[in-house]
Amino acid sequence: MSDTQVRRKKLIFFTSTDPNTYPRALRNALHFALVGNKAGLATEVRLAGDAVKAALPGGLPEGAAGDEIRDKMAEYQAIKGYTTL
Repeated sequence: MSDTQVRRKKLIFFTSTDPNTYPRALRNALHFALVGNKAGLATEVRLAGDAVKAALPGGLPEGAAGDEIRDKMAEYQAIKGYTTL
């Protein structure tokens, strides 16, 4: 690699907690992925275990916590060009 080349890496934010039990983990993963994207960095959010419930109908909590996650998911999907989760 020459002195003028920059090696880019992807920031991967991973969560495995059930969003109905602990919504903050998914919210934080999405938040920091959005911050990274806005700073020009490649980011990805990965769901595993109970966190995949977020992709199912009714998989997010009701109320303010769920609404915030839905808003962040929509923003992340728009930035990435996704039409679904």
